[in-house]
Amino acid sequence: MILPLRSRKEVWAFDWFDLDVPIQFGSMFILPTCLYVVHRHTRMPLAHEFVRELDQRRVELFLHRAFQEKGAPDELLVPDVDEWDEVVWQSFSKEYQCQINLVDVESNEVEPGEEEGIQSQLSNLIAGPAESLLASHGAQFIAQGLVKAVKHTRSRDKQRSLLAKALELSENLPEALVELADLDLQEGNLDEAAQGFTKAVEAAAPFHVQGQPSYFLRAQHGRLLVSWQKGELNEAVSLGEELLFADPPDHSGVRFLVPLLQLLLSQFEAANEFFTWYRQSYPGDLDDPGFLFGWALTSFEFDEESSAIERYKRGMLHNLYLAPLLLDLPEPSPELWQHNQRGDYAYAIEFVDSFGAIWERDAGATRFLRELYVSLLPQLDALIDVRRQMAELQDNRYEPEHRKIWDKLIEEEQRQIARWMT
Repeated sequence: MILPLRSRKEVWAFDWFDLDVPIQFGSMFILPTCLYVVHRHTRMPLAHEFVRELDQRRVELFLHRAFQEKGAPDELLVPDVDEWDEVVWQSFSKEYQCQINLVDVESNEVEPGEEEGIQSQLSNLIAGPAESLLASHGAQFIAQGLVKAVKHTRSRDKQRSLLAKALELSENLPEALVELADLDLQEGNLDEAAQGFTKAVEAAAPFHVQGQPSYFLRAQHGRLLVSWQKGELNEAVSLGEELLFADPPDHSGVRFLVPLLQLLLSQFEAANEFFTWYRQSYPGDLDDPGFLFGWALTSFEFDEESSAIERYKRGMLHNLYLAPLLLDLPEPSPELWQHNQRGDYAYAIEFVDSFGAIWERDAGATRFLRELYVSLLPQLDALIDVRRQMAELQDNRYEPEHRKIWDKLIEEEQRQIARWMT
């Protein structure tokens, strides 16, 4: 198709705005962000789209469609924000032979009234359907859908907007209160998080069924984490014990945390009692390496050296990095193959940051661990070598005999593990 020559330079302006009106998005409800382009001089809307949140990839796809439908302008004005990757804009500009200028948001030439008029016009497109949704589904159902959307949203500001709207529609909705308090905890707003989790506990308590996961348990677990982060360890231990009473199956995993907090408080008797209770209450439980290290140290404190050795060995088997990091010795490569995340280097770093002080202040326990670890290094090196080969094979998935080699490595690993535990 032959297009007529342009008499003047064609300039578009891209922009966006957030709406405070819920719309349905699959099984969720969202507060949409409207992307739009207008002609710079006439301010006539040329294209628009409602999306979950502002994201450069979504913007790029939106502009692709607009350019393909309308033809590319000579110039596109885009508000400059920190999230943009300028390389992407350069590539986009080259693809469409369109000059893209990132402009300062504060130096917007458009009159506020003009911008409000465009946004009002676009907002009206979803106002009616949104009112129908509220009438047909009810406020609480929509509020719950907004909370679902939080996990699918990257922007913290957008997450907070979703939760604020959910609580506006359904005051004291437990899941919204829990998510909001969790955001505060992640951002280090500990006082706000404590208040939020306490409020969530009160709202969720009537709906809790013992032995089943619930928002009540999540809120209590949040209170425990806040107390721990604030250094209120006795309070954290009490909350952990309350959680285990309220939820014997322990869906939140506090059984692995309580005795370590007791050890931080130098409450060795209490920790020993907990480990005794744990052995009776959770037979055949999964092996958590940090928990096993804490149990081993407690066994050592009560002169049960054979039990301490057995538990340290089990802990080392499940995480090869804990012992050397606690002892400030060279650790294996972080690239080794692991059965699960508890075996990762990151797990060990986090554990040492949180609980390393337990060993640092106990010279006898540290010496015992050092002597044991050094004596076991030859056996550990053999296991480390197998795990290294497994990691290398995982990176070479197109090896023609991948399955055969992998099975042999698994067999060798199991031999090393059996040898290790004897």
